[in-house]
Amino acid sequence: MTKTQSFKGWQGIKRAFGTPSAATMLFFGFGCGLPFLLIVGGTLSTWLRDIGLALSLIGLLSFASFFYVLKFLWAPLLDRYALPLLGRRRGWLFVSQLLLMLALLAMAYTDPTAHLSTLIAFVALAAFAGATQDILVDAYRIEIVEIHAQGALAATYTLGYRVGLILGGAMALYFAELFGWKTTYTVMALLMLLPLAATLLAREPTARVAIRKVSLAEAFIEPFREFFSRNGVLLALAFLVFVGLYKFPDQMIGVLAGPFYLDSGYTKADIATVSKLYGVWLGIGGAFLGGICVAAFDIRKLLAFAAVAVAF
Repeated sequence: MTKTQSFKGWQGIKRAFGTPSAATMLFFGFGCGLPFLLIVGGTLSTWLRDIGLALSLIGLLSFASFFYVLKFLWAPLLDRYALPLLGRRRGWLFVSQLLLMLALLAMAYTDPTAHLSTLIAFVALAAFAGATQDILVDAYRIEIVEIHAQGALAATYTLGYRVGLILGGAMALYFAELFGWKTTYTVMALLMLLPLAATLLAREPTARVAIRKVSLAEAFIEPFREFFSRNGVLLALAFLVFVGLYKFPDQMIGVLAGPFYLDSGYTKADIATVSKLYGVWLGIGGAFLGGICVAAFDIRKLLAFAAVAVAF
């Protein structure tokens, strides 16, 4: 029996969820989930439709989500260069979180009707920082524990992510209904202090292999060369298509969901109530069930099942 297999079943579940890093990933997941709807999802589009912007302009703003799709382009730079403080992973993570918080604050104090181009620039900056944060959180999770505990970290990350989505989605709409959009985005920006504090308090992962200094060209080319040589061209392309298309429909249609609800006569509080009472709790339950299944069963079978379930 291999080391990974020995951690399957109930014993694997207890040991995986008992790692201190599982709590750290809760706050990191919160930091990744909180800004998503605020910068590329339904909350931003609801704000812009609420003040009367055309659907065509709101649809164009959804292209900010491509920062999340194209984040592999600058991910090698985060591996090649380390900041002098906090370590290779936490240093860049802290910078991305701080930049994200400042961009959200800037959005809060920008009037879209008078300075739309400025708002678009801040949205793009926030999306870039949010995508960079995602890169570093993924790298941190992979490096901080052995493979047997990855399911637990993925579960606590997803729980934090869902809580962030609640605040950045449903609660943001409640706040906007009561206090206005400026106050809402200011409060949401200040909530990024929680993952910032978690980054400062977390321990830096220990590199399992020596990090070799490579040229800038190698930093971009080598990961792709290794990926294709290890998996073969056809299988590697299949992986990329699978990852690229898995959540693509949700992200594209979700941007215009908020404006659709507003145009249908619902208030921001109505939208928040339905989102909070139904979808979110199912998502949290699914996150923990998924983490338990990953700790106990074969990941390939689970992925096949989930792909069919998501399609339905």
